[in-house]
Amino acid sequence: MGKKIRIGVFADKGMGKWLVQSFEPLKDMADITLFISDNNKHDPSSFNLPKHILTHKHETWLSVKHFRQFFKRWLYDNEKLTHVDFYPFSLAEHFLSDKYDIILTKSERSLYTLASLKDKFGFKLIYRYPCTLPFTHIFDKRSEFARRKSFEKVDHFICISETARNNLEYEGIDPSKIDVVHNSVDLSFFFPGQKDTELLNKLRISKNEKVIMFVGKLTSWKNPFTLLYASRILADRGLPVKLILAGQGAQKPRLRKTAELLNLSKDTIFLDFIENTELNRYYRLADVFVMPSMTTITWEDQFPFAVVEAMASGLPVIVTNSGGMPELVGDTGRIYPQGNYRELAKNLYEILTNEQLRQSLAVYSRKRAEEMFDNRKNSLKIFEVFKKLT
Repeated sequence: MGKKIRIGVFADKGMGKWLVQSFEPLKDMADITLFISDNNKHDPSSFNLPKHILTHKHETWLSVKHFRQFFKRWLYDNEKLTHVDFYPFSLAEHFLSDKYDIILTKSERSLYTLASLKDKFGFKLIYRYPCTLPFTHIFDKRSEFARRKSFEKVDHFICISETARNNLEYEGIDPSKIDVVHNSVDLSFFFPGQKDTELLNKLRISKNEKVIMFVGKLTSWKNPFTLLYASRILADRGLPVKLILAGQGAQKPRLRKTAELLNLSKDTIFLDFIENTELNRYYRLADVFVMPSMTTITWEDQFPFAVVEAMASGLPVIVTNSGGMPELVGDTGRIYPQGNYRELAKNLYEILTNEQLRQSLAVYSRKRAEEMFDNRKNSLKIFEVFKKLT
């Protein structure tokens, strides 16, 4: 057996289980190291791959030690690009002793730093590209400059969706440098099952109540308010439902107030945080999953993992036509116009009052997850890109 390909994986401070699970199945096929910032938003202790921790303290010490280079970098083209730097001195020091064949990043910030280092240290650079809106970088001059310089150095793009691929091609990227590998989940963890009676009792959900679930940030662009409006319509039609809103965000106080004004406080369950190890139990409580996201001038929902997790858990899903979600769901779920809570309520009522329809949509959801979003299958597709570049 030949020498394993040496891979480094970056995600700025967002290295989470959802990304790591795309590489864990490859641990016997490639030598993979996760580069993790000391301010990472997720606990890396459960990641089953070697880790290299980048610390601000060490980076500060190195920038003082190499003050001339730091000052020159800060003055680079008068663009003050230090805001897009990602541990440049720590990485240069590491790459001097540890050689990599390929570096993959999903972070535009680390992309700029890695692009500036790749020629010196001889690795191929892959960008795990998520964006489904073109030219969003033009709203920030420095980001536009950094992105242009970075993209010139990228050897290959792995897009998370066909929508993202179309965006890259629209921006002028050579199609031969682009592959599509969907984000994926662990199907052995997220799978259909019976509702957990203990959890139902804990959340005070009765057996005759239908459960609608949302998992995500409680922000204006995720637009969970439409779920409250739709729930009010269902209640007025005599359908007993419980709405679970799992997540944190700036709109949480307003959502609580809205639930109160709609007389839905007793029927709305706010969950601040669910441990990754418990997520599957909560998905199985639900009868249907909804992602009501709204597109803005600079953002749309590219590929919400919660939707795929819900599909893998055998839930019917209802999404808006924002970003990559129609591609994600295909014809296995329901898609409604953004912000149209009456249409959402109509879809919810049809699914929740027709058990045969609900069960068939559940089966279709799981089947699509198995066909398109299996982390073991998709990790092999990523590995094929690695082999193509070495």
